Amino acid sequence: MLTLYMKLSIFLAGIRPENWLKLYLSIPNVTSLPKDEYELLFVSPYELPPELQDVSNVRHIKDWGNPSRCFQIGLLHSKGEYVVWGADDGTFSPTMAFDKAFDAIPKHHKGVVSFKYKEGNTPQSDAMLGEEYWMLGSHKLHRKLKYVPNNCKLVMNALIRRDYFMELGGWDCRIEQLGLSCPDLSVRLQNDGAEVMMGEKFMEVSHLFAEAGDHGPIMRAFTKNDKPLYCHIYSHPEGKNRSRIDFDNWKQSPGVWARRWPQGRPTKETL
Repeated sequence: MLTLYMKLSIFLAGIRPENWLKLYLSIPNVTSLPKDEYELLFVSPYELPPELQDVSNVRHIKDWGNPSRCFQIGLLHSKGEYVVWGADDGTFSPTMAFDKAFDAIPKHHKGVVSFKYKEGNTPQSDAMLGEEYWMLGSHKLHRKLKYVPNNCKLVMNALIRRDYFMELGGWDCRIEQLGLSCPDLSVRLQNDGAEVMMGEKFMEVSHLFAEAGDHGPIMRAFTKNDKPLYCHIYSHPEGKNRSRIDFDNWKQSPGVWARRWPQGRPTKETL
């Protein structure tokens, strides 16, 4: 059995190890917790950079699966009483967002603080800092689905109790990337009676929306698998009261994500 011994686990599915040191060094922007009370956990086929290999509160788990599977593995192996997940294409913003969330989170088991973030630096991305953006009903895709509540808050990144998150089942890893597995999580949280508060901006990340480059597999997953599956779930009665799922659903997800590694598990030379 995993022993919990710290306040907070931050985890992510990583493919950009060149950014990991900068990400780690930005953690004091969001929390004043001492280093022995939080950890940063990477789930990735890529090794830790040399600067992080001997850092006591940094861990690494090797996996080649899709992003949702890797995040689920991160949740499974996290050691904190609370968890937060993030991304490795940005850094934590100087908002002390985690400290404020610990003060604001509802004290009951199902309390959640949903964090805002910003993609890129455009007038459109500025809208991500407003309240309206963080309601599922504000987005066309979700608004048109019969069993997505319009008053449901969007939870893309959050502070949540680890034990409750696992009871809920974490992410549905059939939905391969978080762009739609998190909206699915948002609906399931509301259907389960969670109390979701809105928090501060906690990250600024790059804005990628292209078939080329390392974002291509994410886009192809969205269009070819995730959107059809998400729309099917929430346009049929099975989505009406959808809340808790089997946490071990990640085990049904392929161990190698073919959209990123079509030739199978990469060798040491190709990583």
